[in-house]
Amino acid sequence: MTVKLRKVGNSKTLTVPKDILITSTEYTVRNDGVNIVFTPVVKKNIFATKEWKNYDYQKDMQNDLELQEVKPLGREVID
Repeated sequence: MTVKLRKVGNSKTLTVPKDILITSTEYTVRNDGVNIVFTPVVKKNIFATKEWKNYDYQKDMQNDLELQEVKPLGREVID
C-alpha cells in the first residue's frame, strides 16, 4: 500500500487509506532511519483515578490555612 504526500497551505499532508485502522485523532511521528513511525497519543484523565474520586475537598479546605476564609484588607466585598 502506498500513500502520497500532498501540500496543503504551508503544511504537508499524508492521507490515510480506509484499510488502516485509526485508533486516535493525534499521533506522534518519529523518523526511524528509512521508516516513519506513527504512534497514537494516549491521553490520561488524572481525575478518573481512584485517588481523585475519593478526594475530600472540604476536609482539605479546613486543614489548609491558605484556603480558609480571608478577611478583607480594604473595601473588598466578600459574599
